Amino acid sequence: MEEEQTDRSNVTFQFTGEDHTLGNSLRYMLMKDPNVEFAGYTVPHPSEPKMNVRVQTHGTSADVAVERALKNISSVCDHVLLTYKKARDEFQSGKTSTTEK
Repeated sequence: MEEEQTDRSNVTFQFTGEDHTLGNSLRYMLMKDPNVEFAGYTVPHPSEPKMNVRVQTHGTSADVAVERALKNISSVCDHVLLTYKKARDEFQSGKTSTTEK
């Protein structure tokens, strides 16, 4: 029995229930990684809730690159939420102080 050889640096991932929102963000983050040679995504058909992401790396694992990109997306979302809350709180406290005068 021969052992199957798999190249973990060239992988296509399929995400169920995702569309262009995650696909474009993930492709962008992957392409910022210097270890990623190519990243692209497709949504085969609008009525199918599937999104495919193709990742090719310079010898490193595509799994690691995708996990890192997803963590980076999560960090960006956390930063945007924190910035929004801070600006909202500053606006509300400024609005309250001017109405009390």
